[in-house]
Amino acid sequence: MACSVIPTAPHRVGFLPHQMMMRVPAAPPPTPAPEELRLSDLDSVGDLGAGGFARVSKARHRRTGAVFALKMSYDADPDVEEEAEVLRRAAGSPHVVDCHAMLRGPAGEPAFALEFMDAGSLGRVLCRRRGSRGGVPEPALAEAAAHCVVGLAQLHSRGVAHLDVKPDNFLASSRGEIKISDFNTSRILYGSAGERLQVPITAGTRAYFSPERFAPRARAGPHGAMAADVWGLGVTVLELFLGRFAVVPDADKASAAELELAICHGEPLRVPEEAEASPELRGFVAACLQREPTRRATVPQLLGHPFLTRRDVEASRRALRDLIVQTL
Repeated sequence: MACSVIPTAPHRVGFLPHQMMMRVPAAPPPTPAPEELRLSDLDSVGDLGAGGFARVSKARHRRTGAVFALKMSYDADPDVEEEAEVLRRAAGSPHVVDCHAMLRGPAGEPAFALEFMDAGSLGRVLCRRRGSRGGVPEPALAEAAAHCVVGLAQLHSRGVAHLDVKPDNFLASSRGEIKISDFNTSRILYGSAGERLQVPITAGTRAYFSPERFAPRARAGPHGAMAADVWGLGVTVLELFLGRFAVVPDADKASAAELELAICHGEPLRVPEEAEASPELRGFVAACLQREPTRRATVPQLLGHPFLTRRDVEASRRALRDLIVQTL
């Protein structure tokens, strides 16, 4: 099966000031070169989930044993050009899921051979902890937040806004890594001549929308689109800490009107006063969840936030890795 290849960038993005990278243990099986990948050479070995646009399966390359997350669109002609361009731009970013190739199915439907993350999403990790164990303890949460912020920094530095930031779109590995994924609604923020674009910001998951995204036909320039990502990050961190949906008790069942009312006009989202939380965590969440986008923290500001910079890095790494492994 012929494939149209998304080339991998020949360099890795430079380490950001507070970026803490994980040491990778044993090397995985060798990955075939992009031009050697064929859909017919991939065996499906498990279902990883499905969304509104595509289904994702775990696939193994027959010759090398390399494992991928294979994202196959339902439709033969979906508009995937922007998603493909986002993946090209993000290539080599350590906290963004790698795309190894873009393939075509039997009916011409596009498929992406993506990096496989063996622990699933942060949403899955949280679901497995719900109940007696509650949310994510602060040391592990600080490390997870650091990875998430660096992932957003890497995307934003490539001129991309994610626009669907939520626990289900951060993937984890048993090595303690977290990477951002799923770029269906992502947008390129600058034109070919470097001009700032006004992009639509109404697509995505409403439970993680910032207030300005509920406006009919809402659009934003680069700063506004990146501010929307920061809000989604704040809701994500708060949800991981609480061990439950942060906006309404059951966001999966809430109507769009109920979510808009809660987000735009309800009590401000914050760490509850009665919760055992550090001032640093409270400040981080508050900085992300300012209703006015111009008052929200930027990703570079979050990289220097005390919640990340004052953590015990080695202890936080161990705590995150142990927590992830416990949920496998």
